[in-house]
Amino acid sequence: MTPRWLSRLLADRQLWKNAIYSIAFITYLCSFLFFGLAIADIRESGGTIAAVIDLIVAMYFVIQVIFLFVLSGAVERRRQNQPIDFPDRRG
Repeated sequence: MTPRWLSRLLADRQLWKNAIYSIAFITYLCSFLFFGLAIADIRESGGTIAAVIDLIVAMYFVIQVIFLFVLSGAVERRRQNQPIDFPDRRG
């Protein structure tokens, strides 16, 4: 059995959302790093296979950031238990 505090921690949506945003921010910084490496390689040597690989990795990181924001939207959705109210039409 899992401890009660662990269950509450795993159910905390705000904690998950903040963790996803932190990972997305680090991933975004990594994409800038690889774009910078590609630009530096293109300026220095006119473009080699390393620049192409750096651009591919940078685009992967950008796509991952987009995925993480979509994931944070899924985490944000909450189940709403609202009663369905039917008006009385017998009158």
